[in-house]
Amino acid sequence: MSTSLEDESDLTYTHFAHRDEFRQLIEPFLAIDISTEPSEAEDLQERHKVTFIGRILNYYLPLPGLLDPYLDEIVSPMMRLLAHHLNILAEAQGDPAPVSSRRLSRLGVVINWVVRVRGWKAVIPHFPSSISHLPVLISLLSPPSQPSSSSTPETPHHPYVSGQQSWELRSALLLWLALLLTVPFSLSALSPSEPAASTVIDLPASKRLFSTPTAELARKVVLLTLPVLDRPGKEGAFAGLVLARLFAREDCVQGLAGFLDWAAAELIEGERDAEANFIASILELLAVLPSLLASRHVPLLKDFMDDKLLPHLRGSRTAADSSLIRKLVIKAKGRWWTASLANGNGVNEELPDGIEEELDDLMSALGDKDTVVRYSSAKYLARITALLPASFSEQIVLATIALFSGTEDEPVLESPFGTIIDPGGNAVGTGMGFGGIETTRGEARWHGVCLALAEMARRGLLAGEAIGEAVNWVLKALTFDLRRASHSIGANVRDAAAYVVWSLSRACSPNAFRSFAPGIATALVCVACFDREVGVRRAASAAYQEGVGRLGLYPEGIDVLGKTDFYSVSIRRMAFTAAAPAVAVHEVYRTALRNHLHNITLRHWDIAMRTLGATTLRSLLELSELADLEESINREINELSSLDSTSVHGALVSLGQVAGLLKDDDDRRMKIMLALSSVRPSIFVSIGAAEILQAACGLLTACLSPSSAGETKLQKILDHIIEASMRRREPECQEALSRTFGRLSELRDCTKDVEKLLGDLRSARAGQKQAATLALGSIRYAQCPSTVEKAVKALLGLMDPIAKSDVETRRYAIRSLSDIVRQTSPEGILLVQTTKFHSIFSAFIASLADYSTDQRGDVGSWIRIVGLAALGDTIAFTAEQQPDERLSLISQDQFEEAVEGIVKQAVEKLEVVRAEAAAALAKMRQAGANEAWEWSGIDALSLDCNPGVDHLERFRHLEPRDWYASAMPLLETKYRRGLISGLVQTAGSPAESIATLATQPLIDYLSKDGKFLIDVLRDLQNLLAASISANRVFIPSVTTAQHLVAADQLGWREWNVVRDDICSKILALACRSIGQIKSIERLIATMKLVVAALVANTQLKVTAIKHLQLFLAHRFPRIRVLSAEHLYLVLSEAEDEIDPELEDVLLETSWIDENVGSEEAETVVRLLEQQVYYDKLRADRRNGRLLAT
Repeated sequence: MSTSLEDESDLTYTHFAHRDEFRQLIEPFLAIDISTEPSEAEDLQERHKVTFIGRILNYYLPLPGLLDPYLDEIVSPMMRLLAHHLNILAEAQGDPAPVSSRRLSRLGVVINWVVRVRGWKAVIPHFPSSISHLPVLISLLSPPSQPSSSSTPETPHHPYVSGQQSWELRSALLLWLALLLTVPFSLSALSPSEPAASTVIDLPASKRLFSTPTAELARKVVLLTLPVLDRPGKEGAFAGLVLARLFAREDCVQGLAGFLDWAAAELIEGERDAEANFIASILELLAVLPSLLASRHVPLLKDFMDDKLLPHLRGSRTAADSSLIRKLVIKAKGRWWTASLANGNGVNEELPDGIEEELDDLMSALGDKDTVVRYSSAKYLARITALLPASFSEQIVLATIALFSGTEDEPVLESPFGTIIDPGGNAVGTGMGFGGIETTRGEARWHGVCLALAEMARRGLLAGEAIGEAVNWVLKALTFDLRRASHSIGANVRDAAAYVVWSLSRACSPNAFRSFAPGIATALVCVACFDREVGVRRAASAAYQEGVGRLGLYPEGIDVLGKTDFYSVSIRRMAFTAAAPAVAVHEVYRTALRNHLHNITLRHWDIAMRTLGATTLRSLLELSELADLEESINREINELSSLDSTSVHGALVSLGQVAGLLKDDDDRRMKIMLALSSVRPSIFVSIGAAEILQAACGLLTACLSPSSAGETKLQKILDHIIEASMRRREPECQEALSRTFGRLSELRDCTKDVEKLLGDLRSARAGQKQAATLALGSIRYAQCPSTVEKAVKALLGLMDPIAKSDVETRRYAIRSLSDIVRQTSPEGILLVQTTKFHSIFSAFIASLADYSTDQRGDVGSWIRIVGLAALGDTIAFTAEQQPDERLSLISQDQFEEAVEGIVKQAVEKLEVVRAEAAAALAKMRQAGANEAWEWSGIDALSLDCNPGVDHLERFRHLEPRDWYASAMPLLETKYRRGLISGLVQTAGSPAESIATLATQPLIDYLSKDGKFLIDVLRDLQNLLAASISANRVFIPSVTTAQHLVAADQLGWREWNVVRDDICSKILALACRSIGQIKSIERLIATMKLVVAALVANTQLKVTAIKHLQLFLAHRFPRIRVLSAEHLYLVLSEAEDEIDPELEDVLLETSWIDENVGSEEAETVVRLLEQQVYYDKLRADRRNGRLLAT
């Protein structure tokens, strides 16, 4: 079953795109027989099906309204099925019913999932509304008529719906019950004759609840909900909804006062552990009731909240610790006020009593630390404002906008270009006395105010001067970004600010918005193109689209909209490098975009943003006037003297990009380089010094020209930057420095530079040594050919084991030698002598044998990777030379040795190594290496790697098993030994999934033509003999031999004298000095090889039995135990029946005991030898009968 839900044909939310897939899942699910219990396999399958159904529904969480046209076909069949089985349960009257509780609960899970995604208000109309279901639901949800003999169940309902795993089913039933309580019939007429059980409450509570005459059905509903009010989540919320629907009825409203009295008593006397759940459920009830009750009953709710509930919350930590409680308090109070004002209490010119305190509480909650509280506050602040007279609503809007500015003591601080540095302090309140207000000066208040303004704007409450005030602050909010340690905050503020603009575009008239349109348009385009977060870029794009469609005031709106749509801004790099330059063809946006880059993006805390911003600035300046180019250069030069390393780095990378627009003889290049002297010395030793120096080197590389390379006044700056960069160990900094040396060597005689670098190779500083090694490869030696031999000698010396160079230095040495060996003079003559060429090529081949490790893992792979690249480049380069020069540079033997080494790496277990080997072979084929040298097996391990294609990315699309299979024809060539050496590293991997990649293609190939098996076994024998003391090779070789011996398709049960003799020698090599070996991995691998040989032919089996005792009697208890277990498992799979005596010895012996070993091992060996004898005797008799016949 596919787990991918993305519809590739429609990546936007336009409709229920997965309808067919959903139906294919839900129809079989509804066809399941709920009357029978599922098996374990069926249960697992059904749970997976529910998971996939939920995954489809979750996909539409961003726009759940798309499900509305299909809710009836989704919900109605499930509810019919649920109703049918609930009736069966009700008819059983406590007796066991033919209904599976697990399957019934699972049906509730799916129903609840739909409710959770779409919301209960949209789903409940599709529930059955027949009054006949009401007594069934009450019966199933009601507590037992008698108390339990042991303890009261945690959820006292019908046993089929009482389990903890059935909470979703109970939630759906409570929601259904809430719907049925809206029936227009008197509950007294529907009440049963027997009284409701009251075992869940005591007598005083019963008197409070039912102080007035109450219908029996209503009593049952109240009693069944009381235990659920303490439950978390939707159970408690829907229990509150049930009570709200009940007390909203004219025939039950008289019980509301009694219930509120009971709730007040429970607040004082109830359990503290479940207090938060109870209060949340009560608040859900209070939030629903105001819109349902007649106006004369609404004051009951306010009195309860003001006199009982809120004082209790202020005296506890419940509200401060729970964002849900704070949100529900705002919701309940907001609903009460909207209901009160809607009934005519707010139409007078005087404000109702208490409204000012409520508004103060709501404005205070805009600064709550939790988003759900802020959003709830924003909604109800806007709703209440909309119900007040216009004169009051205008004041509230302006007061809300004023919250942006902070307080007199803690005002907002802005940068010179308008971005927020400090958001200021909170201006009002303490959050109704509950706590929860943000204590640090962050984004909470700004986010809340933006949400409130957006909600007000949607309702048309912003007009006149309020629009101008709001726009002024919202433009600042669009760039709100505060640095906090290693990250920033403010993305939600910027997103909410875009929401404000979107709302204004929908509600304002074009005339009211006209004067602000250009500023808003340019600000939105800047955010859509240059914001760090994809959600904010999309929000700004949506706000711009709304403005273009409804107002028609944005400059070049239609054209710009097409370039900054949802897709164009989704990928950050595309937004910067494609969308922004496309918009910048319009001057009104180009200036704003350029200013945004200078003021914000190039000063951003994220280095990736600054780097992208620099690239985009160059693209914009290509479209700009010369004056703009001059201004940008001067602005960034001024930033070089900043105390902020972030600003300095942004200036350096941008100037490096802009320099590419200047001609070589442009004086501004020299001006830029000389401006480096204004960078403060402390910047080069700050936390971000590596990035600063990398950018400085990049700037020098871009600015250096023939006219400036020899300038004396520039040399001091060059020396300073180079010297500081040489001390850094960061690879990016070293790479940038090497490019600077390369550029310098193109422009002047670099003999002194080479001499300096050769001296740095003797430095005790690892970073300096590494930087010098890499830089030597970047030098263009055509300007200083006399230094080539010295450089090559020094680099080859670093590869000598005596030098003990670190892995980074050796890696850079290979890279540098690869660059140097291919350099030619202007006349096309190689700068490296032939003898040195041979030495370099031999060093490349030797690098493929580097398997050094440290705490970082297989660091030798770094060297093997660059060695493979060097071999591929060098052979391809040599193949393109004159025919008479090719063999003098690389002989046939050297070529074959190189290919063998590459083949070995091409089947290693590390994917990056295999990919580099594949790329090297591809380069050699493309260069026509087979025409210069004899190359057997050229078609094996083929990878199409066209120029410009990332070979690693291309390689990842290949199936690993197919790649290994493509290598098998090399078994027939002279490269077989290299192939086997590489295969054992993969086949010998402890991870079976990796080992199978190599072993299965090998076994499949050998089974087709067994003539190569002996050669492969002989190569394994040679590997074992050469690596007795090297577990890195020995253990994988033994494991590979074990895989081959265990492969039945290779015909091990048949006699083959030569093959079996080689295998016996392999066993002898593997078991040599086994008693002295301490490596557990080696012992286990050898033991498995010996056991695998026991199921081969008689001759090999006899040899294996002789070695088996070494493991069953080993001094390590773990080896004895593993040997006995593995031997039993292998014999069980290979034979129909094991000798009972042998089975008893293997299974009944406590092999872990100290005094167990030799005697038991001898017994096993004896029994196996007897088995061999009888097998041979039977074979002889069978052969005799055949001869007689």
